[in-house]
Amino acid sequence: MTVLDVAHAVSHQRPCPCACHATLTPEERVRGIAALYSCDDALRGFGYEPIYDLHGDALWREAQKKNDPEYRMVAVRFGECIYRRLLGSLLHECLHACFGEPPKANYGIPFGLPYGVPPEVPPSREEEYLDVFNFGEARAFVGVWIVGKRLFDVDWDVRTARDVGTYGFPGGNALVPVVKGFRSVAHLDRTHHEARYYARARKLEERARAWLADEENMGPLLAKLRAAAAVGESKRPRPYPDPERVGRMAPAKIGRNEPCVCGSNVKFKDCCGAAGALRTLPTAMAR
Repeated sequence: MTVLDVAHAVSHQRPCPCACHATLTPEERVRGIAALYSCDDALRGFGYEPIYDLHGDALWREAQKKNDPEYRMVAVRFGECIYRRLLGSLLHECLHACFGEPPKANYGIPFGLPYGVPPEVPPSREEEYLDVFNFGEARAFVGVWIVGKRLFDVDWDVRTARDVGTYGFPGGNALVPVVKGFRSVAHLDRTHHEARYYARARKLEERARAWLADEENMGPLLAKLRAAAAVGESKRPRPYPDPERVGRMAPAKIGRNEPCVCGSNVKFKDCCGAAGALRTLPTAMAR
């Protein structure tokens, strides 16, 4: 798979399910492109390589299975949406880098988390062990909107991959396979334990908002992001197209035989083209 860069991603725009070109002003889209560049710079400044190929998360899954400590790539693109979904994903990953240990693989987060723990962690301490990961994930989830506004004046609804963070809450009966060297944890699953999972997630995210609202935390966080972006900008792989021009581009028409823009990996004519409308992305609920 050829690893594309952000310049290619923004220069080959197609319609997205949330209709960014119809619902955002040209000025907002220009700010969005500038924000994308800055986030891309920051990730590379932290020592990572963003993956802009659609379904690039498959590469991350392979690295996770191998528990590869040398892996430095980050999947950031999940569908065609540039101004809401891609920007939200990049902001999320930049925050993980801030809260983690760059440039270690996966920000220093063990690949066995959040549904497993090292075998030496006793069951009585699973909750405590996973709380460090959960709190980092919560800050990276709710921080997307807060940091987007503070750094880039992005006040529209950006979106991560889900409507709530991905947490490991012990106390349920869900078990999933984990990488070698970890023990699966019986956890709350968001599908089968929906009410319990969402209640705990919202409480955790309120705690994360309180942390981010403290300027003693937010000030150094923004400084860290700006410093990483400055490093990445000085090492851009090639010149990036002018945000003013890219933000005013019209999306290309969808070819009948091209992959559908909803991210299904099915031809457009057999997916949203057949349905007569693009599938909408779930609205983020953690502002």
